[in-house]
Amino acid sequence: MITKLKIILINHLLNQNDWMQSKLKPYSGMIIQLEIDALLLKFAVDNKGQLSANSSEILPDACIQMTIKSLIELITQKKRNGITVKGNLDLANDFSKVIEMLEWDIEEDLSHFIGDIPATEITKISKRLLKDTKNNIRNLAENFIEYWQEENKILSKKHDLDIFNGHVDELAEDVDRVEAKINNYIKDLSR
Repeated sequence: MITKLKIILINHLLNQNDWMQSKLKPYSGMIIQLEIDALLLKFAVDNKGQLSANSSEILPDACIQMTIKSLIELITQKKRNGITVKGNLDLANDFSKVIEMLEWDIEEDLSHFIGDIPATEITKISKRLLKDTKNNIRNLAENFIEYWQEENKILSKKHDLDIFNGHVDELAEDVDRVEAKINNYIKDLSR
């Protein structure tokens, strides 16, 4: 039941984004597998270039593995860190681009239940609230970091860490020189 519901929800989201047809049409009939930590999703590319969730046991033509953190960074910041790709790299790359640009038209879905005008207003309020919340969280985090760097000294500034690392490197070089001198001294004594 959960798998069937998951497929219905994924297909609904994919069908809202029909622009992906031109990107994926060349891969008609291919299967791509997406592994996000323990979540495993398979998609088949149909002859129209649309994706549909697929639960078959057929081996995928391409496989993308990532963590939840990697997925969030891909969607929000367009970063592709921590992603492993196997199989058809072109398919995986174009699929990744589709995932990056995928958007849920929540306003359209809400309008079916509450009407167009309330759906539009709720969407506007939600977007404004989300933006304000992101800004508030970022400001709060920056304030904590500044407090921990300046007042409480829990965190170090990058400049201070660079200086410390430079001193550690100098110390390591000094130890290497002393070790070489000791080895030379021991060789001279054994002659």
